[in-house]
Amino acid sequence: MEIFDRTGEFERDLFYVDTLAHNMKRSIGVLVCRNKMGNIIFDSGMPNSSNEILNSLLKLGIDPDSTRFILLTHRHIDHAGGSAALLNKLHSSHTQAGIHPFSAKHLAEPSKVFEGGKELFGSFATRMSPVQNSSIRTLQDNEEIYLGQEVVEVIYSPGHTSDHISYFIPSKKILYCGDIVGSFNPKTHKVYPTCLYPSFDYQKYKTTIKRLRSINFETLVFSHFGVVIGKDTKQILDYSLESHQTLEKIVKEHNAKPNKEKLIQEIKVALKEATEIFPSAVRERAAEYMARGFLKGFYLSVS
Repeated sequence: MEIFDRTGEFERDLFYVDTLAHNMKRSIGVLVCRNKMGNIIFDSGMPNSSNEILNSLLKLGIDPDSTRFILLTHRHIDHAGGSAALLNKLHSSHTQAGIHPFSAKHLAEPSKVFEGGKELFGSFATRMSPVQNSSIRTLQDNEEIYLGQEVVEVIYSPGHTSDHISYFIPSKKILYCGDIVGSFNPKTHKVYPTCLYPSFDYQKYKTTIKRLRSINFETLVFSHFGVVIGKDTKQILDYSLESHQTLEKIVKEHNAKPNKEKLIQEIKVALKEATEIFPSAVRERAAEYMARGFLKGFYLSVS
């Protein structure tokens, strides 16, 4: 497997942009696909990420105003937060933000998403602006989005959240997985859960991973963080399952003598490396959110 973990072109007309979120490298990245008919930006980063994204496009020789779609994986502030700012700074009235139907209302009125983001990120979460309804495109499972001859397939992929979508570009054999597979450490090649409370559902996650395995992809793009390239890239799905099964084992070992707070502490310890995508000031809180998220999501799957 080849790993690409910086701002740049990793394949012809495919670019990865480090948004430098929270003043950190390798925290949040977005995918950009360019062709003669325009650009697609996959996810939008944090609310204050738009300048970094647009400046990076210019440095890469990409015209930001040719952007036709901003395709969002889900409503969380680190993925949808920058969508309104990007739209407002583009000199185009034709750009649309695509998202699951459930979350269209959260783009138009983002206060609830912002408050949730602020609980986790604290001062790193700047306020989100609303997206005009006319710029929102709701996306259905298996829908095909066309940009000239390029096709992007919409893949409903719940688990991390109920509204999560992944995107597959068949001509490039590339899958943009958002948060559903987890977070990826480009140095160690390890995959970590992104099982945030209260939206994680373990059974739906496993069902989605099974579906993604059936897709003929050879490049996997993470939001957190980097691009994995090669015919053996599907092994990453196995690593993802194994990382979740480690947490499952901890939960099952406690079932005979349940002590919820002790269990949460053990899961937090197991998730310590998973918090490295967050600013150091919020890592303890992130571990708590993920520990409680996995516990809730696990019991949802067995209820």
